[in-house]
Amino acid sequence: MNKVERLPLRTLARNGAAAGVIKLVSAGLTFLLFVAAAMVTDQRQFGLFSTAYAGASLVSFFSIVGQHATVLRFWPQYAGNRDFSAANGLMARAIRITLAGLFVSVLLVLCADLLPVAGAEEWRALLPATAALTLALGWSEFTACAYRAKDRLFSGLLPRDILWRLLAILGFAGAGIFAGDMDAVTATWLLAGLLLLCVLPQTIGLIAETLAAPRAPLTAAQKAEFKAVTLGLWGVTALPPALGQASTLMVAAILGPEAAGAIFVADRVMRLAVLALSGINQALAPQISAAFHRGERAHVQRIAGLTAIAGFALALAMLVVFVLFGRPILAIFDPAYATSTMHATLVILGLGALVGTACGPTELTMQLTGLQKELFHTLVAVNTLGLAATAALTVTLGPVGAACGMAGIMAVWCVIGVAITRRRIGIDPSILGFFAGQDARAVRAILKGRP
Repeated sequence: MNKVERLPLRTLARNGAAAGVIKLVSAGLTFLLFVAAAMVTDQRQFGLFSTAYAGASLVSFFSIVGQHATVLRFWPQYAGNRDFSAANGLMARAIRITLAGLFVSVLLVLCADLLPVAGAEEWRALLPATAALTLALGWSEFTACAYRAKDRLFSGLLPRDILWRLLAILGFAGAGIFAGDMDAVTATWLLAGLLLLCVLPQTIGLIAETLAAPRAPLTAAQKAEFKAVTLGLWGVTALPPALGQASTLMVAAILGPEAAGAIFVADRVMRLAVLALSGINQALAPQISAAFHRGERAHVQRIAGLTAIAGFALALAMLVVFVLFGRPILAIFDPAYATSTMHATLVILGLGALVGTACGPTELTMQLTGLQKELFHTLVAVNTLGLAATAALTVTLGPVGAACGMAGIMAVWCVIGVAITRRRIGIDPSILGFFAGQDARAVRAILKGRP
């Protein structure tokens, strides 16, 4: 499918539900993946592994130069206007920039060998594997978004979200059965190699399609828009996910790898709370971009409000689960994590996720409606102050302090983002937008007995 058309709400809901199911399965597999990794490594090696994974993830978010968001932003716009030559030219340009960014990022990770750090030999051995994982994570994110931009949801999500995680679990399980304990270096190489293998067919297909399709150079106006938007999208797509990884690295630097492993586990469990919002966003992105640039703001408001209410409902349910069963869940990874401190850490992170989901698809809406600069400035300001506060709280309160900082940053920037979208484009992507919209009014009319 090379064109992006407005989907009926029923179809969009079905696609969102399908994406939600994929994300649900993905979250379950991610949970099992890190459980399997924890079972074949000791507490220190798992801490080193989770730190390497966090570092590779952090660098990968920046390594693709925002091109995953660029194709989601522009491909639906060009294809929606049936300018497929420009759309294909955009894709070719994005692929070149992504590969260049990944090359530079891998070199930077390898050059980290020159930094003077405590336990240098232990960290140095991890660098080649971390560089490989950076390449795999970055490229797989770009290819997934390229397929999503073309409304080929399953082709985009299944290789990384399902197949890779499943193979990694089997790999860790096999290693545990036949080889016993595994060190952090081997675990990281295993993840990187399997991910590159899983996205190989996706890579071949995307590059072959792009080379075979008729392409036209972007016009001067399109190039100017591309350049103006790319920097903002680069920042706003990299900063939010990088925050969680930066916090893990900060905890590792302040409290050591064992504590970093515990925070990493709590953060991964917390992500179950944002599962519905994340899943629906996979199907929502091309629709927001295409509808907004056709001038259909009421449609954008409606689908954003419905998304917010669905995401908030799951986050609230998961927070209840964290409160009641947080300790047993953490103990699955390692009994040492099932403490009152880590339980409190998980609940605090869940509260941050609850506020974030109540704000709905704010980040996505701002990225795709021309508010990327405002979002970037908000993220830079909030994250700069927030990371400083998180460091101070971590030193003072340990993991609980780190969780307070991480949750606070998520809540604050989401609330500010909602205020900006309401003021600048008249769209409220939060649950308040839903309750003020036509769907909520229809529900209230039914409850009052009116047709």
